[in-house]
Amino acid sequence: MSSGAELKGFDDVLRNLEMRLGDAKVKRATSRALKATANETLEEFKGALEVFKDTGETIESATTGRVTGLPVGVPVIKIGFGEGSRWRLVHLNEFGYRKNQHPRGFGVIRRFSESNAQKYKYRIANHLKIEGFR
Repeated sequence: MSSGAELKGFDDVLRNLEMRLGDAKVKRATSRALKATANETLEEFKGALEVFKDTGETIESATTGRVTGLPVGVPVIKIGFGEGSRWRLVHLNEFGYRKNQHPRGFGVIRRFSESNAQKYKYRIANHLKIEGFR
């Protein structure tokens, strides 16, 4: 469930902030910024999933995960599908399958990820500024 967006230099920014402000404060602020950004992006993600709307279950099952990776040094939050097995159906539609190489919704998540990579980076920066890091 990787987005494919790669933020270069983010670990350097975090390291510099930790040197100035302290590890615990930076981790809290980073987690809050990631959660807020993921929640904003989730609404747009649900909009992109409208192509799958038959019963609405796929859109309703879209969710954000928890912030992980803090002990390693690079915090990560994932956007994907929660309860149920909807991710299997989306996976088939995302990559195609033998009988139908290009089903309805083919590549929707990949295109969403690619088109929002820069926007996601700026949203995180904006939330960190709100937290008081300039």
